[in-house]
Amino acid sequence: MHAVSVVRRATAPLALTVALFALGAASAHASLLVASGENCSDYTSSQVFLPFADPASYTLAPGADFESAASSWDLSDASMVSGDNEPFAVGSAADSSSLAIGAGGVATSPAMCVGLGQPDIRFFSKRTSGSALSSLRVDVLFQDAYGNTQTLTIGKLNGSGAWTLSPQMAIVANLLPLLDQGTPVAFRFTATGGSFQIDDVYVDPWNRP
Repeated sequence: MHAVSVVRRATAPLALTVALFALGAASAHASLLVASGENCSDYTSSQVFLPFADPASYTLAPGADFESAASSWDLSDASMVSGDNEPFAVGSAADSSSLAIGAGGVATSPAMCVGLGQPDIRFFSKRTSGSALSSLRVDVLFQDAYGNTQTLTIGKLNGSGAWTLSPQMAIVANLLPLLDQGTPVAFRFTATGGSFQIDDVYVDPWNRP
């Protein structure tokens, strides 16, 4: 384990907890996570990004390979694209699809549960129109201590014309649960000033083997 990772894991909880309550994120889609996040389960994981010098084990977000379950996502000016999978085939060599998000479009994943050991997401993206000023914003939707659904931006990418693996983005909302409880979250991708494609959205469960 790298020293930087150790420091990050030790200091992130306090800093991010403070950030959550200081930001006062606005309510959004209050019923989105209630039903779909009720059945938290233990997810399988694997070292999908090991070829990218990332040894952590990751879990695929629901429908996030965009091969057969993109219909489970909430899409606005976004649609599945066949024949343009990210070229690294981290999920399967047989994968052949990705998700296109038009300028101004929004794609929101189904809910999944995260806990204290599931702090990051990573995914592939590329910009298909626009300029270096275009951006793909990533928000996490989560429930606060009062049962309200909140939204918080956890990352923003400008992208390029080639498929690129995102940096690790801290989910932040994973700090809300108590020790053995899971918090249902969803991920929202918003394209601004240009269009983007995304593929293979994975969650990093640090505390799993």
